[in-house]
Amino acid sequence: MKIWNSHIIIDRGIEWKDLEPVWGDMLQLFFQYSRQFIDEPETRELIIEENLVDLKHNRKPEGFNREGKMRIVVPLSNDREFFIYRGVYSDEVRVITEKICSFLARNGIKHKVEWNDMLLYEMKKRRR
Repeated sequence: MKIWNSHIIIDRGIEWKDLEPVWGDMLQLFFQYSRQFIDEPETRELIIEENLVDLKHNRKPEGFNREGKMRIVVPLSNDREFFIYRGVYSDEVRVITEKICSFLARNGIKHKVEWNDMLLYEMKKRRR
């Protein structure tokens, strides 16, 4: 299966603030496996800290939706969910998603994963 994005959906009983203890480490995993900001630890730490401030106040975090090879997109919805997105088909999305899902499970965060269901993916598919 060609994978363009993964959609990680956190169980309904979990609030954003409940993710604060794991979100920073999860972003570290994401940056490590996507090989982003390897030589820029200050930038990486700033992005993580911005996310944690939002979570401490039970707000939706930014994720990582900046110019880069891969992104963590937190959509504008009331649900606890996020996408791991890459602009092209890539097995790397699957590998990183599996690493993050294992990490979340080990830390007691119940969730499920759906593949290639981002609205942007559907729009791209229709254009072909």
